[in-house]
Amino acid sequence: MMGILSLDYLLSKQGILKIAQLVILLVAFACVRSTWYNSFYAYGFYEGVTLGYSVTIILYVFLTVFGLPKRASFVNWLIVELVLDTLGFIFISTGSIVAAVKSYGVPILVGASVCGLLASYLLVVSMILSFVAVHRTQPVDPPV
Repeated sequence: MMGILSLDYLLSKQGILKIAQLVILLVAFACVRSTWYNSFYAYGFYEGVTLGYSVTIILYVFLTVFGLPKRASFVNWLIVELVLDTLGFIFISTGSIVAAVKSYGVPILVGASVCGLLASYLLVVSMILSFVAVHRTQPVDPPV
Protein backbone atom coordinates (compact mmCIF):
# COMPACT_ATOMS: atom_id res chain seq x y z
CA MET A 1 0.00 0.00 0.00
CA MET A 2 2.86 2.39 0.74
CA GLY A 3 4.12 1.93 -2.83
CA ILE A 4 0.97 3.54 -4.16
CA LEU A 5 0.87 6.49 -1.77
CA SER A 6 3.37 9.33 -1.82
CA LEU A 7 3.04 11.01 1.58
CA ASP A 8 6.05 13.29 1.05
CA TYR A 9 3.77 16.10 -0.16
CA LEU A 10 1.69 16.03 3.02
CA LEU A 11 4.83 16.48 5.10
CA SER A 12 6.12 19.40 3.01
CA LYS A 13 5.39 23.07 3.64
CA GLN A 14 2.92 23.20 0.76
CA GLY A 15 1.08 20.10 1.97
CA ILE A 16 0.75 21.43 5.51
CA LEU A 17 -0.53 24.74 4.13
CA LYS A 18 -3.10 22.95 1.97
CA ILE A 19 -4.40 20.93 4.94
CA ALA A 20 -4.57 24.09 7.08
CA GLN A 21 -6.44 25.92 4.31
CA LEU A 22 -8.86 23.03 3.98
CA VAL A 23 -9.64 22.92 7.70
CA ILE A 24 -10.11 26.69 7.95
CA LEU A 25 -12.34 26.84 4.87
CA LEU A 26 -14.51 23.99 6.14
CA VAL A 27 -14.88 25.82 9.49
CA ALA A 28 -15.89 28.99 7.61
CA PHE A 29 -18.42 27.03 5.55
CA ALA A 30 -19.86 25.40 8.67
CA CYS A 31 -20.16 28.79 10.40
CA VAL A 32 -22.13 30.31 7.55
CA ARG A 33 -24.23 27.23 6.97
CA SER A 34 -25.24 26.87 10.62
CA THR A 35 -26.90 30.28 10.92
CA TRP A 36 -29.69 32.24 9.33
CA TYR A 37 -27.91 34.82 7.27
CA ASN A 38 -29.11 38.30 6.37
CA SER A 39 -28.15 38.62 2.72
CA PHE A 40 -28.69 35.43 0.73
CA TYR A 41 -26.57 36.43 -2.24
CA ALA A 42 -23.54 37.54 -0.24
CA TYR A 43 -23.42 34.41 1.86
CA GLY A 44 -24.54 32.14 -0.96
CA PHE A 45 -21.46 33.25 -2.89
CA TYR A 46 -19.29 32.78 0.20
CA GLU A 47 -20.68 29.29 0.80
CA GLY A 48 -20.09 28.36 -2.82
CA VAL A 49 -16.56 29.69 -2.84
CA THR A 50 -15.52 28.05 0.44
CA LEU A 51 -17.05 24.70 -0.43
CA GLY A 52 -15.86 24.78 -4.04
CA TYR A 53 -12.30 25.64 -3.13
CA SER A 54 -12.34 23.02 -0.37
CA VAL A 55 -13.30 20.38 -2.94
CA THR A 56 -10.55 21.66 -5.24
CA ILE A 57 -7.98 21.36 -2.45
CA ILE A 58 -9.16 17.84 -1.62
CA LEU A 59 -8.90 16.85 -5.29
CA TYR A 60 -5.43 18.36 -5.68
CA VAL A 61 -4.10 16.74 -2.49
CA PHE A 62 -5.69 13.40 -3.48
CA LEU A 63 -4.04 13.49 -6.91
CA THR A 64 -0.71 14.52 -5.42
CA VAL A 65 -0.75 11.84 -2.70
CA PHE A 66 -1.49 9.15 -5.28
CA GLY A 67 1.53 10.27 -7.32
CA LEU A 68 -0.07 11.80 -10.40
CA PRO A 69 2.63 14.51 -10.72
CA LYS A 70 5.25 11.78 -11.13
CA ARG A 71 3.18 9.93 -13.74
CA ALA A 72 1.99 13.00 -15.67
CA SER A 73 5.27 14.81 -16.16
CA PHE A 74 3.92 16.75 -19.15
CA VAL A 75 2.05 19.04 -16.72
CA ASN A 76 4.01 21.59 -14.72
CA TRP A 77 2.44 20.91 -11.32
CA LEU A 78 4.19 23.86 -9.68
CA ILE A 79 2.40 26.24 -12.03
CA VAL A 80 -0.88 24.37 -11.51
CA GLU A 81 -0.54 24.91 -7.77
CA LEU A 82 0.38 28.58 -8.29
CA VAL A 83 -2.71 29.16 -10.45
CA LEU A 84 -4.90 27.24 -8.00
CA ASP A 85 -3.68 29.37 -5.11
CA THR A 86 -4.00 32.63 -7.06
CA LEU A 87 -7.59 31.97 -8.12
CA GLY A 88 -8.42 30.75 -4.63
CA PHE A 89 -7.00 33.94 -3.12
CA ILE A 90 -9.04 36.13 -5.45
CA PHE A 91 -12.32 34.34 -4.75
CA ILE A 92 -11.82 33.67 -1.02
CA SER A 93 -10.65 37.20 -0.21
CA THR A 94 -13.52 38.73 -2.21
CA GLY A 95 -16.06 36.50 -0.49
CA SER A 96 -14.55 37.18 2.93
CA ILE A 97 -14.64 40.93 2.48
CA VAL A 98 -18.26 40.82 1.33
CA ALA A 99 -19.13 38.51 4.22
CA ALA A 100 -17.41 40.86 6.68
CA VAL A 101 -19.34 43.86 5.37
CA LYS A 102 -22.68 42.03 5.41
CA SER A 103 -22.23 40.35 8.82
CA TYR A 104 -24.03 43.14 10.76
CA GLY A 105 -22.22 42.19 13.95
CA VAL A 106 -23.52 38.61 14.09
CA PRO A 107 -20.62 36.83 15.87
CA ILE A 108 -20.71 33.58 13.93
CA LEU A 109 -20.74 35.44 10.60
CA VAL A 110 -17.85 37.62 11.74
CA GLY A 111 -16.01 34.41 12.66
CA ALA A 112 -16.69 32.99 9.22
CA SER A 113 -15.28 36.09 7.53
CA VAL A 114 -12.21 36.04 9.81
CA CYS A 115 -11.66 32.37 8.88
CA GLY A 116 -11.87 33.36 5.22
CA LEU A 117 -9.35 36.15 5.68
CA LEU A 118 -7.02 33.76 7.51
CA ALA A 119 -7.37 31.29 4.63
CA SER A 120 -6.55 34.17 2.24
CA TYR A 121 -3.38 34.84 4.21
CA LEU A 122 -2.41 31.16 3.97
CA LEU A 123 -3.09 31.28 0.23
CA VAL A 124 -0.69 34.22 -0.14
CA VAL A 125 2.00 32.29 1.71
CA SER A 126 1.35 29.27 -0.51
CA MET A 127 1.50 31.48 -3.63
CA ILE A 128 4.87 32.86 -2.56
CA LEU A 129 6.24 29.37 -1.94
CA SER A 130 4.91 28.17 -5.32
CA PHE A 131 6.35 31.22 -7.08
CA VAL A 132 9.77 30.62 -5.55
CA ALA A 133 9.62 26.93 -6.49
CA VAL A 134 8.66 27.75 -10.10
CA HIS A 135 11.58 30.16 -10.43
CA ARG A 136 14.04 27.65 -8.94
CA THR A 137 13.17 25.00 -11.52
CA GLN A 138 13.49 27.23 -14.59
CA PRO A 139 16.86 27.31 -16.40
CA VAL A 140 19.04 30.37 -15.86
CA ASP A 141 20.02 30.81 -19.49
CA PRO A 142 17.32 30.67 -22.17
CA PRO A 143 17.82 27.97 -24.79
CA VAL A 144 19.43 29.21 -27.99
